[in-house]
Amino acid sequence: MKSTPDSACDTLPKLLIVESEPSTVRMMAAALNRACCSAEAVASGRAAPDNSACYVVQSLQQLHAFDLSCVDLVICGVNLPDGTGLDALAYLRGTRRELPVILTGSPGDAALAVEAIRAGAMDFLLTSAHDMRTLPLAVEKCLTHQRIKQENERLQRDLSRSLAELEVKNQQLEAMIRQLEAMARTDELTGLANRRWLNLMLEGSWAEATRNDLPMGCLMIDLDGFKLLNDTLGHQRGDEMLRLASRVIEANCREVDVAARYGGDEFCVLMPHTEPHEAVLVAVRILREFERAVSDRASGERSLGMSIGLSHINLSRPVNAEHLITHADEALYAAKGAGKNRVMMRDTGGVYAPMTAA
Repeated sequence: MKSTPDSACDTLPKLLIVESEPSTVRMMAAALNRACCSAEAVASGRAAPDNSACYVVQSLQQLHAFDLSCVDLVICGVNLPDGTGLDALAYLRGTRRELPVILTGSPGDAALAVEAIRAGAMDFLLTSAHDMRTLPLAVEKCLTHQRIKQENERLQRDLSRSLAELEVKNQQLEAMIRQLEAMARTDELTGLANRRWLNLMLEGSWAEATRNDLPMGCLMIDLDGFKLLNDTLGHQRGDEMLRLASRVIEANCREVDVAARYGGDEFCVLMPHTEPHEAVLVAVRILREFERAVSDRASGERSLGMSIGLSHINLSRPVNAEHLITHADEALYAAKGAGKNRVMMRDTGGVYAPMTAA
């Protein structure tokens, strides 16, 4: 088991001296103006007297048994009885890579300075009396460098965490914006587009069609007998039928089409890039599929029908986008007046039933 310093970590920097020569240890201690371990304490690996910030081990073996968790800096001699300072440096770098290490040696060891720095030592000092006077400065420099490095790493971690949190917040905000945008353009009951979004899309589609001479159709759809059903079976059943109608309409629309709840039990389908005969086929398909859908319902709901009015930019020749809707609405009312549950379309000559809708 690793030996642990007897005194608890405090605010003073903890220095570990790895040196087998007692005279060199005393010289370092004097230079640092710190109390140092006695020769008897060194052998056992004990800490210095209470409140001391300096610990001493004499060999590589003792270093391996020492608990480095409370050490802030290591001063290590290059000559140890069971290894070299470079061996100790390699161990320290492998155990606590961030721990600053100063290697010391005699003037004859000066050639090792470059190798020591390349191996990861923060500094290399000579153990002469003159050079030992620079030891406190070297220690302070290493500790300051280490504090700055740790603070930079902390700031980097904080920044990374903040950026990650900001990214999450941005994703949440984008999701909320998308949700709000969807809510702003969607009818809550049916899930179709609302009238506001229909009007926006109508202006854009009209501009594209008139600028590029493209075909565009419009369907106005109204449920026959809806008011009676609402009055007799209640609004909840009425809402169910509105949702059923919306599902049938949406199932027969292309992605480019805009299916919207126009108001009450009235729906509108804007059909860009659609020829007149294609619009008629869609209208008839919606009408027939709705008939089949309500035929499976309860008797009070089977009486519900659907009337559809159709206008087309190439047939009724509307002068603006609003007229395209108005012409489809006129065809819808003609379908109601002609007996309901049918498709009618308008051209420049008036309203009539398309042959394919018969």
